[in-house]
Amino acid sequence: MGIIFISSLNTQNNIVIVIFSGESMATSGVNIDISIEHGQLKSFGLTHFQYQQGDHIGLVLAFSSLIPIFLIVVETTIVLSRREIIGITFLLGQLLNEAFNLALKLAIRESRPNPHLGDGYGMPSSHSQFMGFFAVYVCMYLQNRVTTDTVQKLAVQIGALALSALTVISRVYLGYHTVLQVFAGTAVGLAAGYAWYQLIELVVYPSGIVSYALDSSVCKWLLIRDSRDIKDIVQAEYELTRAARNKRTE
Repeated sequence: MGIIFISSLNTQNNIVIVIFSGESMATSGVNIDISIEHGQLKSFGLTHFQYQQGDHIGLVLAFSSLIPIFLIVVETTIVLSRREIIGITFLLGQLLNEAFNLALKLAIRESRPNPHLGDGYGMPSSHSQFMGFFAVYVCMYLQNRVTTDTVQKLAVQIGALALSALTVISRVYLGYHTVLQVFAGTAVGLAAGYAWYQLIELVVYPSGIVSYALDSSVCKWLLIRDSRDIKDIVQAEYELTRAARNKRTE
């Protein structure tokens, strides 16, 4: 009895199944052409980035384009685990910033430099706008609200700016946006982040909305808290856990 080998080859709209049997696979192949109807395939553009094969810089920058997605996951995780008002307002601001970007794109309707790359319009760059918002909000919050070691604070601020710059550069290098589109996105993001921070600090908190919300039964049930007035939350939590540990071992 001969051995049967089955191989399938994808073509545009058909799948060709090639069956080889017997000792000579080269001469005993039989093709069975099976047509399969399917709709137009589409990639998930949010995480699909293209770069030139063999371009190591392009590979690094392709990963850099994933930074906003990574940050959204981190921010959401912080909100769910920490349940801090500052985390909630920060994430809410980022989401509103994304909605604003979509509205701008639909209003301006400027195409990308390479229409086959990415989905939707290109002006302004959503990645650049996201990172602009992120950078300015993080830097302002650390500068005004966190009194931890100055070197550590500066390192985080520089890191936020570096991630933003890397993301912006990647969008132009990979051909997804023009320089003007990423410049516009960054400018809008910086302005939106600054405006949102000032709105929270100068309007929302002084209005008493946060205090009212924290005293509500829903926030108490969800254990929503506000550590805004604790100058160094990391140090405070460390001392609290040390005290609890020492008490347990006494």
